[in-house]
Amino acid sequence: MIETLNIGFRNIAKRYGSNLVLDGASIDISSHNCIVITGKNGAGKTTLLRIIAGLEKPDSGDILIDDADAEPWRKQRKRLLKSVMYLHQQPYMLSGSLRRNIEYAARLNPGIADRAASVTRAIHWAGLEGLETQSATSLSGGQKQRVALTRARLRDPQILLLDEPTANLDNESRARTLQMLREFCASGTAIVIVTHDPEVFDELATHKLQLLDHRIHTETGSSPDVIELESARHSRQR
Repeated sequence: MIETLNIGFRNIAKRYGSNLVLDGASIDISSHNCIVITGKNGAGKTTLLRIIAGLEKPDSGDILIDDADAEPWRKQRKRLLKSVMYLHQQPYMLSGSLRRNIEYAARLNPGIADRAASVTRAIHWAGLEGLETQSATSLSGGQKQRVALTRARLRDPQILLLDEPTANLDNESRARTLQMLREFCASGTAIVIVTHDPEVFDELATHKLQLLDHRIHTETGSSPDVIELESARHSRQR
């Protein structure tokens, strides 16, 4: 099981020159929860994911982890880089075989004792048997998405961020991706998904939010800036 995590991002602001992207955006992320975020193109969704992942420095903003006091984002950046994985809409594939791509992730996790067995189990988990020797760059979009999720599985992130994970996938690939994400949630990973198709994630989402006017709101846009998340147990009692 993944170590439980409750993390809050407070009053995140980001500007690119004269372009204001985020202005006081706040969000709470908890283990076992799946947050789905929508917003218009250019609203700042990808910027928000990059800040959560520790890849983009905000102009200002604080982070609260579990019961600790709030600290500036920069002081928690190393923790974010260690705990969070960010999967792009177009997953990057290393040159070489599918198995090599997955082995790469296993090598990055010092907690894995038997890498070969772990990789084999991961390939089976993703339903990628029979494709181990195929060039990863020649895989279909759905297969590449499953490779990316399998690499994430081997890394054991506390938070998994996904940017349009089901875009351009056929129905079968979409269903497989959703099942894999359900298993991530069940294991304790917190998931944050940015999408233009929130209805795809109706059965998975514990919270649906909207990035509007540089801040985070409930789906209707009427909430306070800080979204207080319920416990995983309570949020799944629907």
